[in-house]
Amino acid sequence: MRTFSELEMDALTEAFNLSLGEAASTFSAIVREEIELSVPTIEIVSREELTGRLESAQPAGATERLCRINQHFCAAGGFQTDALLLFPEHGSLEIVRRMLGDDTAIEHITELEQDALAEIGNIIINSCMSSLASLFGSEMHGSLPRVQSRTVHTLLDDKAATDVILVARIGMSMAAHNLHGFVLFIMDVPSIEHFMDRVSRYFKLQLHDMGERV
Repeated sequence: MRTFSELEMDALTEAFNLSLGEAASTFSAIVREEIELSVPTIEIVSREELTGRLESAQPAGATERLCRINQHFCAAGGFQTDALLLFPEHGSLEIVRRMLGDDTAIEHITELEQDALAEIGNIIINSCMSSLASLFGSEMHGSLPRVQSRTVHTLLDDKAATDVILVARIGMSMAAHNLHGFVLFIMDVPSIEHFMDRVSRYFKLQLHDMGERV
């Protein structure tokens, strides 16, 4: 797989920054509270690298599980990706409590909480994919979201070890509560190269058009 330039990664960051901003606005209306998202940090890593980083980010002896919301997408030309939204389980339950307008502490993910988390995944993931679909100039077809609770070690057990992971790390701020999550896009090598070529081509065209209008 070829390496990607700093300019290509900057363009990718801008694409996600715009799409996640739209998601935050919709999400704020649902939880009836202003939500701010930090500018995403974008990286392309292997499964082993990601697992190691998630493990090292946890406090020593911590056993907190991660809430994983997973959707599969495909588009014309053979492109396909698994899109995963990850939050610490405790933080995801806090979001659900606010979303449902329930002041009762939620300790475990029940069917009702799963439905609410699936809706959260729909908002954030599909906002990203809609933006990316405009880069591709073609429709993205997605599966229904699946909500699971997993440990860091089992997080990606059902994904191919040879796949590449595009990580968009986001910070989400609500009143008196900060939450850090990840949006992961798991692709095979041809898909990620095709994807990055489209991103690069789109932003070069935009820059060219802007230059002509000046």
